[in-house]
Amino acid sequence: MRISAILFDVGGVLIELNGLPSIAKLLDSNQSLEDIYKYWMAAPSVIGHETGKLTTDQFANEVVKDLKLSITPDAFMENFVTWIVGTFPDTFDLLDAIPNTLKVAALSNTSHAHWQEVEATGLTDKIEYLFLSHEIGHLKPSPASFQHAVDGLGFPAKEIIFFDDVIENVHAANAFGLKAHQVLNPTQAKAILNQYKLL
Repeated sequence: MRISAILFDVGGVLIELNGLPSIAKLLDSNQSLEDIYKYWMAAPSVIGHETGKLTTDQFANEVVKDLKLSITPDAFMENFVTWIVGTFPDTFDLLDAIPNTLKVAALSNTSHAHWQEVEATGLTDKIEYLFLSHEIGHLKPSPASFQHAVDGLGFPAKEIIFFDDVIENVHAANAFGLKAHQVLNPTQAKAILNQYKLL
């Protein structure tokens, strides 16, 4: 079996997040985090922002209305940028362990505001190819998002291992032809790469 590239989701796989608990608190909701995630990702303002159609200021104004939040747009953005906690303790160990013979890439549903926080961690120095929803205009789990990554990497989907923390994205990626696995941290990703005998 030939593997040519490793494609990572970023948030929840390489970067620790506290977004869903933060949304739950803002909404004063006791719904499950899974339901809150679905509610968040269905909001038109979120879709617009993470596909690059809304500026940060436009997003801040619209998301407060969409979610009926009782805070100002500025207060929301102050909260929003704190959702990126930082890299997991073993993120860089994992990336450093991947042989140079494999391409390393990221396919992330994200926004300009959050990506600035990710860049500040130094993570992007370790990832050769970046396919970011706010730049490519497509969100996972759409086939177009996976196609963009496959085209950018230049390898058949079957030669790419993909890691994501969201099971819907994993199912969609597998249906697309990627070798997709759900992982919740770098340790789990490393274990799977060891099963493939790649590290």
